[in-house]
Amino acid sequence: MLATERWLAKYGSVDRPNYAEGKKNGYLEHELLANVRANVSEWAVASLTDTAWNVPWYPNELHPRRAKLPDVGVNFEVRTVRTRDSVPFWNKDEGKIIVGTKILDEDYYSQVEVYGWCNPTEYATMQYRDEVIGGWRVPVSELKEF
Repeated sequence: MLATERWLAKYGSVDRPNYAEGKKNGYLEHELLANVRANVSEWAVASLTDTAWNVPWYPNELHPRRAKLPDVGVNFEVRTVRTRDSVPFWNKDEGKIIVGTKILDEDYYSQVEVYGWCNPTEYATMQYRDEVIGGWRVPVSELKEF
């Protein structure tokens, strides 16, 4: 239900250029499924770290006013990996901790692997730069365990 609410809140919003390109080329999943995946992953991280899940669902036009609100706790930004072995981050993630996750059971979203975390400032180098997304990617093998 929450994924549907999150999807409806963003209905009609304009996608970021890299996301729009991915949808156009057919390699990104439907927004509703992405929201289920994000919700379950964020909840898993909140449970693992015993911190609050902030349930950040709102229309994209409100994002500038809510951009500082993390997914979990006071500074965890949760990223789910679906088809890659690296976790993306952008300039907007400065001051946050990036947590990488993967849904293991895509039929029921009942199992989440939490790969670990990283401080993005440690990886904001040319070695990790991904110009396609206009950000960086940290290999899951380099994330720190909780």
